[in-house]
Amino acid sequence: MNRSSLCLSLTGATVAENLKEIERYDCYCDLYELRADYLEPLSISALSSFPAQVKKPVIITVRRAADGGHFKGSEAERCGILRRCLASGYRYIDLEEDFQDQKIEQAAEAGGVTVIRSFHDFSGVPADLGRIIRNIKRNSGEVIKAAVMVQNTQELLKLVELALELKAQDEWGNRIILGMGPMGFPTKVLSTILGSSITYSYAPGRQAAPGHVDPQTLVDLYRFPLVNQNTRIFGVIGNPVIHSKSPWLHNRGFSLRAMDDAVYIPFQVDNLEAFFQLAEVLDIRGVSVTIPHKQGVIPFLSSRDEGVEAAGACNTIVWRDGLRRGYNTDISGFMAPLKESMGGAIPAGFRAAVIGAGGAARAVVYALRKEGVEVLILNRTVERAQDLAVAFGCSYGSLEEQERIADFSDLIVQTTSVGMNRECPEYDPIPGYSFSGGEIVYDIIYIPRLTPLLKRAMDSGCRVINGWEMLIAQAGIQFRLFTGQDLLREANSGIADRY
Repeated sequence: MNRSSLCLSLTGATVAENLKEIERYDCYCDLYELRADYLEPLSISALSSFPAQVKKPVIITVRRAADGGHFKGSEAERCGILRRCLASGYRYIDLEEDFQDQKIEQAAEAGGVTVIRSFHDFSGVPADLGRIIRNIKRNSGEVIKAAVMVQNTQELLKLVELALELKAQDEWGNRIILGMGPMGFPTKVLSTILGSSITYSYAPGRQAAPGHVDPQTLVDLYRFPLVNQNTRIFGVIGNPVIHSKSPWLHNRGFSLRAMDDAVYIPFQVDNLEAFFQLAEVLDIRGVSVTIPHKQGVIPFLSSRDEGVEAAGACNTIVWRDGLRRGYNTDISGFMAPLKESMGGAIPAGFRAAVIGAGGAARAVVYALRKEGVEVLILNRTVERAQDLAVAFGCSYGSLEEQERIADFSDLIVQTTSVGMNRECPEYDPIPGYSFSGGEIVYDIIYIPRLTPLLKRAMDSGCRVINGWEMLIAQAGIQFRLFTGQDLLREANSGIADRY
C-alpha cells in the first residue's frame, strides 16, 4: 500500500549541525531535505559530499527569499550551487514553478535526479490552485509540490477537496500538497489519505515553514506510519486548539488498545459549517469540542443527550448511522474526581460557589444541581450570572462580592479560561477571599496544573482538584463513545508530567 514518506527539513547553519539532526531523527524519517539556503557561506563548499554521509535519499533545496527561503545571493549564484549538486548523489532537486534554467532541468533528468516542482503561497489558498498544479509540470517525471498557507477552515476544506480530486484522477506519487500554518496542520498527518507522496517536518527550533511539526511527534503522537486509506479519523475542534493535550490521551489510548486503524488530530476551526462539510469529505468518525464551539455546534447535531440539552453545551460529537450525535461528557467528567475526593458521594447540605457564568460554568452548575448541591454563581458580568442562576435555581452575584463565598464554601469551582498558560498566568479570580483550609477548591484549567488559585488554596490547607483530572475523566467517556472500549488508565501515564 502506498504511504507518504516522512521528510525532515534540515535548516542548520553547518553541515555538522544537520548531520547531528539526522542522527537524532533517523529512526523516524524516510528522507531528508537539505535547505542549503540556511547554510553559512563556508559550508556551501561541503554540499557535494553531503549525500555520501547520509544513508537515505536527500532533496537539495536553495530557496529564494520570495518563496519563503533565506538565500541572499544572485540567481546566477543560486543556479551555480544547484548545478554543482546535481552530480553529487542527491536524489531530488527542488525547483520553483517559475525556475528558468533549462540546462539544470535537463541535467537533472539526464542524471536521474527527480525534480520537485514547487509552488508556494504564504497569503492563502489561491482560487485557481487546481489550475496551477495541473499546469506547472514541465516533464513527466516531475513531482508537483504545492505548499500554501491555510488561513481559515473554508480554505482547508477547499485544499482537502482538491487533493482528493487530484488523487482520484492521477497516479500515486506525482504530488505533494501541504497546508501551512495551524489551520493546515491536518494535511501533514493525513498526507497519505490526501495522496501526497511526501510530508515535511522540522526539528524543534529549526522551523523552515509555518506550522511544521517534528518527526518524533508525527510518529509517536500522531501515529503517522499507520495512517492509510482505512484509518478512522477522530479529533478535537476549537480555536485555538493546537495546544490541546487530548491527542496525547486518545492516540495513546488507541495504541494501548492495539487500534492501528485510528488517529486523533487537532482541527483549528473558525467556521463550523465549513468544518462539518470537511467532516463529511474526510469521513471523520468523532470529535471532541472545545472553546469556543461548545454552543455553536448544537444546531448542527442530529440528536443530543440529556447533558447537552440541560447545559446548553456539547463537547463530543459522534458520527453514527449517518447522524451527528451530540454528548456532554464534561458533566460526568467534572463530577468524577470530585466524588472520588469525597469518598464516592456528595453529602446532604453541600454548598458550592462557582466562579464564572460561561458554557463551562453551565455544565458545572447543572452537574452540581443534579446532585442536590446549593450553588452561588459569581461572575464579572452580573447579568450572565443571573441568567444561569434563574435557569437552575441558584443564588448569584458580582465577582466583587467575594465575601459571599463564605456561605457556600464547601466547594469553590473556578470555570473561567482566564489564567490559562501564556494568557494571564498570575490571575487569581478571588484574591479577596481568605481560605479557611476546609474548602475543596477545583480549577477546571489544566495548564498550568497548579494555577495561582490552587496554589494559594493548597498553601492554606485546602483539598485541591485541577483540570487535568477532569480532562482524564471526560476523555475516558469520550473514548468509549468513539470506540466502544475503555480508555486504559495507562493512557495518562507520564503525559501530565509534561505540563
